[in-house]
Amino acid sequence: MAGSNKIVKLDAQQTHQEILTLKRNMGMAFVELGELLKDIRDKKFYEILGYNNFTSYVVNSELGFKRSTAYYYIEIFEFFAQKLKWKQEKIAKMGYDKLVRLMPVIKKNPEKTEDLVTDAEVLRPYDFNKKYRDEEKQEGHEDVLAPPEYFRCEKCGKWKITIPIDDCCPEFVKAIYIQSKRKLSS
Repeated sequence: MAGSNKIVKLDAQQTHQEILTLKRNMGMAFVELGELLKDIRDKKFYEILGYNNFTSYVVNSELGFKRSTAYYYIEIFEFFAQKLKWKQEKIAKMGYDKLVRLMPVIKKNPEKTEDLVTDAEVLRPYDFNKKYRDEEKQEGHEDVLAPPEYFRCEKCGKWKITIPIDDCCPEFVKAIYIQSKRKLSS
């Protein structure tokens, strides 16, 4: 019995490694795809292929991409490969989703590139987005406390929010007061 568990574990590890290899290959493919789409766009090869413009080529050809997807592939290639001079392997390792999230944040904070990359690698997508959206919302308001904390009530499972009332917009406090009063009276 112990031997069969070992075989299953080896199969699981091998399958996992194959998935990681395919993921890396997909990453390499989207970088190359961005470069080729850039060539089609910049050299106007779409005209030779019978399309009036690049968008028509991307959307109506066998590619069937959304316009935004094609432009993200190109932008990732231009920004990470050409501007930042990242090697294709590094871009592929990061993956499309992380790069799409990372790119606008790096553009706003190029001096923090190394820290941003580390955060993108270790944080869940939700946590990365929350951290950098919250930072952006706080710009110019550094003297204001951090964003509120929220968690689920242990009794009812609904949301609880912890926030100093003095840091709240008076109109917001008034609206919450009115809603609370209505809820309590019904």
